[in-house]
Order: sequence, then C-alpha cells, then structure tokens
Amino acid sequence: MAASAATASSPPGLCPNYAVVCSFLERYGALLDLPELTFPQLERYLQDTSSVPKLLVDLHVKLLRKIGKSVTADRWEKYLVKVSGPL
Repeated sequence: MAASAATASSPPGLCPNYAVVCSFLERYGALLDLPELTFPQLERYLQDTSSVPKLLVDLHVKLLRKIGKSVTADRWEKYLVKVSGPL
C-alpha cells in the first residue's frame, strides 16, 4: 500500500503505471481507433488536476464503449467508477 501511495503523488513520468498506459496506447491506440495523444501531452493532462481535457474524456468514453458500456461524455466518470470497482 505504501508504494501505491507514493506513486499517487509522483509525477506521471515517474509512476510505473504511466509506462503501462503509454505502452497500451502505443500498442493498441490505432487498432482501437483511440484519439492520438503524445506522451508529453498525456503527462501534462494528467498533471493538470483543475480540469479534465476533452481529449482524455474522449479517450475514456471510447474505451468504455469498446467494452460495451453505453456512456456519454457528461457521465463518463460515473461509468468509470463502476467498471474499476472498489479500490
């Protein structure tokens, strides 16, 4: 648990999960027709906690729809919580 708490406060580039996300996007992004996103752009978006950029919303909506969820851009967070389950 301490390791996950430490990574939660780290910049995305230092978090091992960031590498997993980047690898997923690089490998499956085109195949899944996901919005194009550079790694520096993704890192900036993840560090900005004041708002969620439209590109990240679109990314999550597309991924949720790929797993069969009927989700809209205004309710994507609710569905993401349901899919992720308890933390």
